[in-house]
Amino acid sequence: MTGQSISGQNAIAKTRSRARRGQSLIETVVGGVILVPIVLAIIDLAVVVLGGEICNDLAKQAARAAANAGDRVEAVTAVADVQNHFVASSTYTGMILSLSRYDGTPDGLASVQGGVTINLPVPVPFLNIGPSMGVKSQATEAIVGIAPPPPVN
Repeated sequence: MTGQSISGQNAIAKTRSRARRGQSLIETVVGGVILVPIVLAIIDLAVVVLGGEICNDLAKQAARAAANAGDRVEAVTAVADVQNHFVASSTYTGMILSLSRYDGTPDGLASVQGGVTINLPVPVPFLNIGPSMGVKSQATEAIVGIAPPPPVN
C-alpha cells in the first residue's frame, strides 16, 4: 500500500509540474503577443520624434544662414547649402527647405519652411500610420546680415 500511495503522489506531482509548465508557456506566448506590438510602436514613435527634431533643427539652421545673408539671392543660396548638406538615410528622405520670407531690412525677418519624409522602420497596423509620413517645420530669425544705416547726428 505504501508503494502505491508514493507512486500516486508522484503521478499527481508530475501532473502539477506539467500544468505549471503549460501555464508558463501560455503566459509567455500571450505576453509576447501583447508586448511585441507595444515595443514596435515605441520604436516608431522614437523615429518620428527624431525626425521632427531633425526637421526643426535644419529649418533653424537654414533660417540662421538666411538671416546672415546680405540680400535675398544670398539667403536663397544659404538655404540651399543647408539642404545640400543634409545626408539622407533610408529612414529620413525628401528634405525640402524653402525661404518663405526675407524682408531685406536690418530689422526684418527671415523665415524658412522645412519638411522631411519619415519612413517608419516597423509600421504597426493598429496605429493607422502608413509606412511613411511627412513632418513640416518653420523657423524665423531676425536678419543680422544687413548693417543698419549709420546714425544721423
